[in-house]
Amino acid sequence: MDRETIIYLTNIIICAIIAVLMTDAWRRGEHRGSLLYWMIAAWVMLVADILFASRPILPGAVDRILPTLLVTVGQAILLVGARIHAEMTVPRRLTAILVMVHAVALVAFYFADSDSVWRRVVNGIIWATLAFLSYRALRNSAPVFWRSYTAPATVFAAHAVFHLFRISFASFPAAQGNGSLAVAVDIMGDLEVSFFMVALFVGLLISNLQQRNEQLSQALAEVKTLSGLLPICAWCKKVRDDDGYWQQVDEYFRTRSEIRFSHGMCADCADDFKKDTAEI
Repeated sequence: MDRETIIYLTNIIICAIIAVLMTDAWRRGEHRGSLLYWMIAAWVMLVADILFASRPILPGAVDRILPTLLVTVGQAILLVGARIHAEMTVPRRLTAILVMVHAVALVAFYFADSDSVWRRVVNGIIWATLAFLSYRALRNSAPVFWRSYTAPATVFAAHAVFHLFRISFASFPAAQGNGSLAVAVDIMGDLEVSFFMVALFVGLLISNLQQRNEQLSQALAEVKTLSGLLPICAWCKKVRDDDGYWQQVDEYFRTRSEIRFSHGMCADCADDFKKDTAEI
């Protein structure tokens, strides 16, 4: 079993575990919009790795086009999930154009020169662009998704930088002529897939849990605010807040909870009102 096959099999095991974890998180979680797309992306990446590992037995066109294109599809789905999570518009047209352009380029390289160095350059440009757009989207979401070095946004940024490095390497013939260096870069590229998948999806799961924990903590704080003794005037029924100011009951609850009052008249007050108007 050669080095490349071992790396692909390792990636398959890692992607399978991640896909199952993302599926379970989607089933249990409340943020079904973004988690749904991230779960689908994990399964797409798993299929891509299976096809990469099966290259020796696949037809030439499938071998050189489909696995690489599935990576692009997976990253496009990751971008859609990031935009949904950040409550931004989904760039359906942009992602569709990027996938179609990549598909056309891969077909062209297959018939012209499947081993062309420009094939790697095109792959890197497409993947770096999608990773950077995902990074920009998560920068507009909750801080837990971008403020730490292990946050998903940081992983996307590192992924984009790595592909830019590979583009630069592929653009210099002198670097390509160094056989040992080229092999080292290829190994780094294969290993980066595993690092990217683990760091990204684990980061997404942890960030979702942290965000959920912050939401629960905020809800608990609001419940505590509305618990305990509440001073209320026995005559006008105003309540006193923590600063010592007296407020109407509806105003007090409006500023401290999601409660909204709709004013009406109870039956007793309606009878009293009728009596008062009748006397007038």
